[in-house]
Amino acid sequence: MSRTGRPGPHHGGVIRRTFALVLVGVVASAGLVASGAHHGASAGTTGRPAGLDVLFVGNSLIGTRAATGEDTPDVVRRLARDGGREVRATKVIRYGQTLRRTWDGGAARHALDGSTRYDYIVLQEYSTLIVTDPARVTATLLDTYAPALARSLKPGGRVVLFENWALAGPAPSAARARTVAVIRAGYARLAAALPAPTVIAPVGDAFEAVVTRDGPGAVLAPDGKHPTGRGIYLEAVTLHGLFFGESPRDLPDLYLPPATAGRLRTVAAAALGY
Repeated sequence: MSRTGRPGPHHGGVIRRTFALVLVGVVASAGLVASGAHHGASAGTTGRPAGLDVLFVGNSLIGTRAATGEDTPDVVRRLARDGGREVRATKVIRYGQTLRRTWDGGAARHALDGSTRYDYIVLQEYSTLIVTDPARVTATLLDTYAPALARSLKPGGRVVLFENWALAGPAPSAARARTVAVIRAGYARLAAALPAPTVIAPVGDAFEAVVTRDGPGAVLAPDGKHPTGRGIYLEAVTLHGLFFGESPRDLPDLYLPPATAGRLRTVAAAALGY
């Protein structure tokens, strides 16, 4: 399967890279069993759906608000609406929390009790946990969330693992390139291990491309962790491309200058494999 979850010859390099990452995970003794995961962007339903039901579970990395007052799910909804589509978003966003703590608090457990079914379930973990304690992340997803995911997806629905970005500065690892590699390999292993159909939203890849070219301040706030308005837009266009299975290059600029928005959409398209 490709990083974008869409079969096609132009994803060959990404396919090879995905399998390589999974192999790295095995060599690193991750202790996980691959189960046919998808890696990246594809509509969970066939064709180009006019409307989608999406659950967002995460923290401030998707809950930070732009100057317009919109967080990432809000911006995704506006992008869809401007294209004549609808994203019906359910948000379980708890600042500063891990996925496990959000589950223990009851809100995620309620949203995943099977009474509502979703086309996509987006899971965004605590910013650095995939690097500092990958076993904890794995246990949370496989032991706590996995049973609930199966009963809460529509037929053809998918889990979306939101790939966090490397923070600005050396933490949590002295070498940024190593941190980025650990993040990417960690999400590849998780996607392969989850029994539910799973894709990875390559947000971290998109952020890294911008940071490499323009510096952290282009998408990260002064704290080096949270997204700026540009970062929120980059998250949203990446997710929109994943949800609807198409390039984000032609999405509207919304609250950004056209040149800035266009560059970010190009980055998102490349991360998704378009």
